Amino acid sequence: MKRFAKSTSGVTLLEIMLVLAVAAMIIVMSIRYYQSANNNQQSNAFLQQVQGITATVESLAVGTGNYAGITLASLTAMLPGGATALVAPWGGNLTYAPTANGFTLTAGTPPSVPVCTLVTNQLKTNNHYTVAANCGTITYITNP
Repeated sequence: MKRFAKSTSGVTLLEIMLVLAVAAMIIVMSIRYYQSANNNQQSNAFLQQVQGITATVESLAVGTGNYAGITLASLTAMLPGGATALVAPWGGNLTYAPTANGFTLTAGTPPSVPVCTLVTNQLKTNNHYTVAANCGTITYITNP
C-alpha cells in the first residue's frame, strides 16, 4: 500500500498572529514617533516665534526707549508675516500686552502638556522669561 504525503500549503494561525503582532508593534512605534516629532516641531516653531517677537520688541524699544509705548500694530508691522506671526503653532492666537519693562504673550489655547514641557524647559534657560504653569502666559522682562 502506497502512502502519499500530504502537502501542506498555506499558513497556520500562529504565523498569522505573529505577523499581526509585529505589524501592531510597528504601528504603535510609528504613532509614538509621529507624536514626538509633532510636539518637537510645535515647540520649536513657538520658540522661534517668541524669539522673533522679543527681537522685534527690543528693536522698537531702542528707538522709543519705552516698552509700554509699543503697540500691537507697530509690532505686527515689523514682524515677518504680520499678524499671522501671532498665531500659535497648535492653533489659537497669541495676545501681546506691553509692560513697563517688557511684554506678556498670552496663548488663546494653551499647548498640550508635552509641548508645554518642552517650551518651559527651553525658556527657563533664559532668566528674562517667566512661564505660567500651563504655558498660557509668557512674560519677558528686560532686567530681571
